[in-house]
Amino acid sequence: MKRTKRESKKERRRLRLRIGLVAGVVVFSLVAVVVRAYFLQIVKHEYYLARQQQQRSSSLLINCERGQILAADGGRLAVNVKGSSLCAEPRRIEDGKRIAKGLAPILKVKASTLERRLSGKRGFVWLKRSLTPPQVEALKPWCEREQGLAFLKENQRVYPNRALAGQVLGFTNIDCQGQEGLERHYEEYLKGRQLYLELEHDARRQVVESSQYPELDYYKGKTVYLTIDRHLQALAEQELETAVTESRGKGGIALIMNSGDGSILAMAQYPRFNPNSKRKNNPALWRNRAVADLLEPGSTFKVFTLVAALESGLFKIDDLIDCEEGNYKVGRRTIHDTHEYGLLRLDEVLKYSSNIGCSKIVDRVGAERFNTVLKNFGFGSRSGIDFPHEPSSRLRPWRKWRPIDLSNLAFGQGISMTSVQLVAAYAALANGGYRITPHLVSKVVNGAGWTVYEYPAKKSSRRACSAGVAQQIDQALALVVEDDGTAPKARIPGFRVAGKTGTAQKFDFTRKSYSHSDYWASFIGYVDPPAGESRKVVYVMVDEPRSSIYGGIVAAPAFQRINRRLASYLNYASKAEFANLEMPLTEGNVDQKVEEHGDEIAENLTQTARIMPDFRGQTIREALALVGGYRRSVKISGQGRIISQKPLPGTMLEPGLDFVFRLSSEI
Repeated sequence: MKRTKRESKKERRRLRLRIGLVAGVVVFSLVAVVVRAYFLQIVKHEYYLARQQQQRSSSLLINCERGQILAADGGRLAVNVKGSSLCAEPRRIEDGKRIAKGLAPILKVKASTLERRLSGKRGFVWLKRSLTPPQVEALKPWCEREQGLAFLKENQRVYPNRALAGQVLGFTNIDCQGQEGLERHYEEYLKGRQLYLELEHDARRQVVESSQYPELDYYKGKTVYLTIDRHLQALAEQELETAVTESRGKGGIALIMNSGDGSILAMAQYPRFNPNSKRKNNPALWRNRAVADLLEPGSTFKVFTLVAALESGLFKIDDLIDCEEGNYKVGRRTIHDTHEYGLLRLDEVLKYSSNIGCSKIVDRVGAERFNTVLKNFGFGSRSGIDFPHEPSSRLRPWRKWRPIDLSNLAFGQGISMTSVQLVAAYAALANGGYRITPHLVSKVVNGAGWTVYEYPAKKSSRRACSAGVAQQIDQALALVVEDDGTAPKARIPGFRVAGKTGTAQKFDFTRKSYSHSDYWASFIGYVDPPAGESRKVVYVMVDEPRSSIYGGIVAAPAFQRINRRLASYLNYASKAEFANLEMPLTEGNVDQKVEEHGDEIAENLTQTARIMPDFRGQTIREALALVGGYRRSVKISGQGRIISQKPLPGTMLEPGLDFVFRLSSEI
C-alpha cells in the first residue's frame, strides 16, 4: 500500500526532529564538556592540583640529629642513638579500656591515664617515649595484634662514659633539648634543625623509592670539642673521691687548668652524677658546684695580700712583720694564729699562713690599693667561663670596709667566689701575671667539617700583676711545701711544687656567725713542667671534712696524687728520673767526649754526664718517662716493645734532641 503524500511529509518532519534533537544533545554535551573542562582546568585548577599533590605525596617532619660532644683526646662524651617510643591513633582503637589495662604494667603507667589518652577521635598520641629493650619486646605482640598502636624511632641522648664529667656535660630532655650544663649553654650549636621531607606515593600509598632526600648532614647539630681530657678527668674524679671518703667529707671539687690559655683539662665533683639516669638522681647533684657555688677561699686568698704588698712598693719580700706571738687586736676584735709567731719575713707569712701577718700588711697597704689589686685579678666579677649560672664573686665596695673587714679580707674572710674564679686568679700568678679567661670548649665544627667557632689562641695582654711580683710569689709558694710549711704532704720527689693551703670556716646563716665545726679544706698550686710548657694549676677542695679540717692534711695529699699521675700522663721528666740517666765517667771517656763534642762542652762537663740508656725490650711509655725532659720530637713506628732506637745507647743526652723508636710485638 503506497504512502500518501501527507504521511511522507510527516515522516520527514519527525526524522528532522530526531536529528535535531540528537544534534542538540551532542552540541549540549560538547558545550558541557568544554564548560566542565574550563571549570576544572581554569576555575578550580589550584584546588585540584593541591588534591593531586596531597594524594601523590606527603610531608614528613624530621628532627635532625643533635651534635656530639667530644673530649680533647677525641673520646665521645655525648652521642645519639635510635630508640623506640610507643604511639597510638585513638580513632582506630575500638576497646581502649582493655588495651590500657594490658599496657599499664608494661609501660609502668596508670591504666586510667592510658585509657584517657586512648579515648576520643584524635589522630595521634604518645603512650610512652624512650622505651627500654625489654619493654619493646613485650609490646611487639600488641602492636602486631591491635590496630592503632605503633612504634616510632626517635633520637635519644646517651653519655657513653656514664658519670664522667656528668655535671659538666649536663643533660637534655626527652625531645633532645639541652637543659643543664654544656648541653644547655651550647644549645644553639648542638641542636639539629627541623626539616620537612616530601615523599612520593604510588596508588597503594607506598613510598616511591625514587623520592629525593636532601643531604641531612648539613642540617644536623654541630660537634662541640671540649678542652677536657677524659684520662685527666677520670684521675681527678678518682683522687677526689678518695680524698672525700677518707676524710669523711660531705663532697668536694677538683680542677686542672692550663695557666697559659685558661683551658680546663679536668673539672671533677663528688658526689658524681650520671646524666643517663637523671631521674633517679637527686636534682641537687645536677648543679656544677665548681662554677655555680660561691665559697670563702680562706687562707688560699693570702697570696693576693702578698701581691698587694709587693705591688704597692711599700714592702720587699724579705721585710719582717711582727706577728705578735699569736694575738693581735683590731678594734674590739682579736685575731689569732694557729701558732705563736714573732718576726716573720713576708714570704714566711705565706709559708706559715699567718692571719696576723696578713692583717698588718693590708693595714699598711690600705683599702683602696688592696681593692685595686683584687679587681685586677677579676674578683668582684664573673670569670667569663662558657657555662651557665656563673655568679659574680662577692666583694663589698672598698669604701664600706671597716678596719676589721679589711683584716678579715686579708686572710680570705668576707669575700666569696667560685672555685673556677679562684683557679683563674692563681693561673695568672702561674703564667707570669697575665689574666686569662677559663673555658671548656676549644672549637665547634659543622657537618661539612667547617670550624664555625674556635677559642682564640692568642695570649692575653691583660695584666693582673707584674712579672717580677709573680716570680717572687712563685718562690714564696714553694716554701709552703717545705717540711716546716703548712703542706709538706703536697711535695713530690723530683719535682718543684708551689701552692697554698686553705682552711675556711663556713658561715652559718641560721646563727649568723661562722661555724666552729664546718669547714672547706683546700689546696691549690702547680708543678713546674718541662721547659716551654705551661703550668697546670690543680685545685682540690673537700667540703666539711671530719677527720681533719686542715687543707694541708685533707686536700694536699690528693693534690700530690693528681700531680704525680698528671706528670706521668704528660711525660714530665723529674730530677729523680734525670738521676737515673747519669753514669760516672772515668778520665778516659771524659777525654773522648771532649774530642767528639768540642771545647765548649769541656767547660761544662763535670764528673757526671747524662747517657742514653738501652731501651730495647722496654715499652714506649717507659722510654718516654725517662727522656721526656730532653726530647724535641719523638717518632714511633710499629707496635709492641722497642727493638731499635736513636740516639744509640751510650750517647750523651742534651736538651732538644729528636728521638726515633722502632717497635715490634715479635720479641
